[in-house]
Amino acid sequence: MWKFASLKKKAKEKSGLEELSAEEIAAIEGIFKNDKVDEVPQYLSVKEVSILTGLTPQIVRRHCANGKYAAYQPGGGNGTWHIESAQFRTYPNWLDFLQKRDELFSNSQQVAKLALQLWDESEKVEE
Repeated sequence: MWKFASLKKKAKEKSGLEELSAEEIAAIEGIFKNDKVDEVPQYLSVKEVSILTGLTPQIVRRHCANGKYAAYQPGGGNGTWHIESAQFRTYPNWLDFLQKRDELFSNSQQVAKLALQLWDESEKVEE
């Protein structure tokens, strides 16, 4: 776990979109192989890539259309982009992005559970 903390600290110290060293990449891959991080989706949305890279969604879409990012549109020429996540795993803020994403997912699950509880309680009151 100490490697994870030091890696995260080093990633925060880097500025801009510098790539991580080979050692840091190997450490990240080790984390994924050891299932220490929740499963990462195969594809990211334009919004997620925008958050990760600091680019505007319009620029992210343009990079997808120009082939700078490995991505495709499942509906053909219009619609949402599915952007391969593997190309962003070497970004210095990748670990922070995953942590924030997991927190948002956890919060969504809690909201859904509370909504179900309220639904169940309202059904009991109506009976």
